[in-house]
Amino acid sequence: MKDEIIRTRTISKGKFLELVNIDWIDSEGNARRWEAVKRTTGTDIVSVIPITDNGKIILIEQFRPPVNGKVIEFPAGLRDEDENLQVSALRELEEETGYQAGKIRKLFAGPVSAGLSSEFLTVFLATDLKFIGKKDGREERGIIVYEIPLEETDEWLKGKEDEGMLVDVKIRGHISYIKNILAP
Repeated sequence: MKDEIIRTRTISKGKFLELVNIDWIDSEGNARRWEAVKRTTGTDIVSVIPITDNGKIILIEQFRPPVNGKVIEFPAGLRDEDENLQVSALRELEEETGYQAGKIRKLFAGPVSAGLSSEFLTVFLATDLKFIGKKDGREERGIIVYEIPLEETDEWLKGKEDEGMLVDVKIRGHISYIKNILAP
């Protein structure tokens, strides 16, 4: 017997998120229930690892209300309905950092928090960067952009944590991955 979802019911719905109960039968035939969060605007998220020609990685800092704090992150965001993932990644990079990428390539993809959410993250590497100027639109207002030499990121992130800043847990894995693929 295989796991099978029987039904999904909405418990509460907001403008962007929906809390749902998922009723399912597990592989042993037991009826189970799981609470989860769904985005009402689609489940695709893009994240961009931007690296400058001189080996600096671009990170951003922004306030995140769910954790009541400023968080160090890579540029990221939701795929707009009419965009492919690569276009979304390029848009988010430009909106949040003011950089355009001459080259972009998909690195990997997968669920962000499979026990909580239906969100699916696709990570891109952006290179051949050109700074065209940061716009300060409604959603991008207050974002701080950092350029950190790749070899100094671990120490820099530790320093930010020591200051009380939050660091997105995905950053360290992404940086390790990048160091491995860029190693000679």
